[in-house]
Amino acid sequence: MFHKLPTIKPEHQEAVREAILKSARTDAHRFPDLVEELQGILRIKSPEAILASFGFYATRATMNDRGETKSFNEGMEQHHIELLQGFVLQLPIEEWGCEPPSGHDVQSVFELIPKLADIHTKRRLLERADQPDGPTRALIELQEKIRTHTQAVRNWGYFEATKSICREIYQPLDEQLQKKLGFTFTDVLEVSEVLVNIIEQRGSDYIDLLRGILRARDARTLIEKYLADMPDVEGDVDDFMRGMPNDAPREAVVGLIISHADLRHPDRMSVTPEFVAKVTNKSCDVAKAVLKALSSEIGCAKEIPVEHLFLANPAWVRPGICLGEQFLFVAPQSIFSHINEIMWQIANQAGISPTLSKRRAEYLEKKAEEVLQSALPTARIDRNVKWKAGEQQFETDILTVIDKTVLLVEAKGHRLSPPGLRGEPARLKRHLEEIVIEPSIQSERLAKLLVEARSGDEIGLEVAEQLGLQASEIDQIIRFSITLDDLSMLSVAEEELELAGILPPEHNLAPALHIADLCSISEILEHEIMFLHYFAERFHLQKQFDILGDELDFLGLYLSTGLNLGEEREDFRNIIVTGMSDIIDRYYNALDAGLKLEKPKPKLHRVYKAMIDQLVQSKPDGWTTIGIHLLSSVSPDEQKKVERGINRLRKSARRRKQNSQSKCYMQITPPLDRRAIVGFFVHRDEEKHLRRAQIEQFAADALEDGNATSCVIFARNIDHWEKPYEAVLLVQKADAFRAEMRS
Repeated sequence: MFHKLPTIKPEHQEAVREAILKSARTDAHRFPDLVEELQGILRIKSPEAILASFGFYATRATMNDRGETKSFNEGMEQHHIELLQGFVLQLPIEEWGCEPPSGHDVQSVFELIPKLADIHTKRRLLERADQPDGPTRALIELQEKIRTHTQAVRNWGYFEATKSICREIYQPLDEQLQKKLGFTFTDVLEVSEVLVNIIEQRGSDYIDLLRGILRARDARTLIEKYLADMPDVEGDVDDFMRGMPNDAPREAVVGLIISHADLRHPDRMSVTPEFVAKVTNKSCDVAKAVLKALSSEIGCAKEIPVEHLFLANPAWVRPGICLGEQFLFVAPQSIFSHINEIMWQIANQAGISPTLSKRRAEYLEKKAEEVLQSALPTARIDRNVKWKAGEQQFETDILTVIDKTVLLVEAKGHRLSPPGLRGEPARLKRHLEEIVIEPSIQSERLAKLLVEARSGDEIGLEVAEQLGLQASEIDQIIRFSITLDDLSMLSVAEEELELAGILPPEHNLAPALHIADLCSISEILEHEIMFLHYFAERFHLQKQFDILGDELDFLGLYLSTGLNLGEEREDFRNIIVTGMSDIIDRYYNALDAGLKLEKPKPKLHRVYKAMIDQLVQSKPDGWTTIGIHLLSSVSPDEQKKVERGINRLRKSARRRKQNSQSKCYMQITPPLDRRAIVGFFVHRDEEKHLRRAQIEQFAADALEDGNATSCVIFARNIDHWEKPYEAVLLVQKADAFRAEMRS
């Protein structure tokens, strides 16, 4: 499953470290020169033309019928466009170049921007290189993670989900914003969606038109078709031809045509208030007000130091540029990437940010409840549950009970502010405490009381009674937190959080995930048991490994492995799962593009799937516990071996003598003690009356010999082999041995 990267021998580590730092220092010295080179180009050549061409080619991609995308320029990302826009906005209008850029000029910028981004990262590496291990170093590492996330990560949700969530959050505040600014949050969303669709369509139309032109076989025909077919292009074929050598190859003519056509990108990426008003059926005043709210003025970043463009880029809160009567949007998708901060700034301007803050909190709780009810349709879900422990009053945002499993979910709509995104220590620490740590402490407080109640603790029993719970009937407690800002990369950094003094010692941190990710998880994991199993194992994943990835990477890993990654690893703790979300990304990106693909599914062998399906359908007492234990027993790749083993038991059951128990039972003993022993017993119909006693003995022996605290045994009848199982026994260690048959 894992590809292990080569390890560096301890005696070589210092030399490797010095080599890396030496390379970083060499590159860091080049940073001012590269900035000067970029600014020099922008002072001579038209910045809007360079920016538009850069934005067009950096984001252009094709998608096949499998939802796979191929970029025109591998390695170019949205944040590179935003960085270039930040540099453009540093120049006052009088310093903007006027000459049309050549293909060479655009290519130079394509090379400069990634270099500047890479060197900036190396400069930060040098800043923290000599910091000794300890709390300060740990906080610096957390700062670096949030800065890297701020600089590079853009999409907190797939496009349709992002639009849906935004409408649900902001639409109820339309009337208040209308009174203050003359337009609504819905106006902003609708105009933004039009900008994305129109500019994307214009780009696609341009590519289609250009492909048709470039089908011409000779130079003269190429130019004739270009002048005839390309809108707003005038000229004479002979004039074009005279500007080229007589023996110019076709490829040179193609290059000339593309360079000339690229000069029109600013027009393709620009809109006027009148045009937006027409396509959105809004007044011109509203369209203009929204476009202004989404756009920066030229020169607005002239006082911002170059270093800050990587962490406080004005293009993040105003992705457009006001060019007099036109508004340029070279990457309109940036609007939805940064939509929550954009809306916050608009609300702040209108003086209604406190109302928006309250709305975020209310929405998050309600939305989380809605998603959980959809994922767990048979569950009892209570919101804003108040309970007392002794004289202290507490509240749990969402309490979910399904069978013998309890979910404790905290929903925190706090906003991650720009200083926090920049990694300022005090603000970052406060945000982490508010959004990640405190909700986890709240849910763990209740979880501990419920565990203590099972042992007869008086306060715990009283709390359980207040919540309408029978403590003895709780097998599983699952905790996680929901946010409106993406902090998944920090919520798994438990070691750094503890070393930095942010995470209390011995605290079991609950996963924290964005509401958009919860929506995706509930849509992909359609079985209630799989949804529960994901979160049960997700809790342990961030403790077992120092892991690099986001929540949908973890989901992708689950689809492939069920998070059955083996025993506690002593040979390595660091794993990189970035990219595991690819199958999920393809599915949702295809849906956004109008292409319906088969929904990704967990990798599950047919024998396991049949047992899970029967558990979900029949729902015997303890079915969630049984299902979670079954899914945790082996990885999907090993489930085929289990099927072979069961089939061997079937053959043995046919051959063995009456009442013989030899070769009728097999069991799986997972490498982790927290997981249950799972056994399979095969019998004939005539032996059915002996089944209970036999499997109770198997369970007793299993728990006596091993360290596990639970055992699940499935009984299967060879005379009714069409049934995935005929009975199942769940046994758990307690003060007194107790076993209960579930059929």
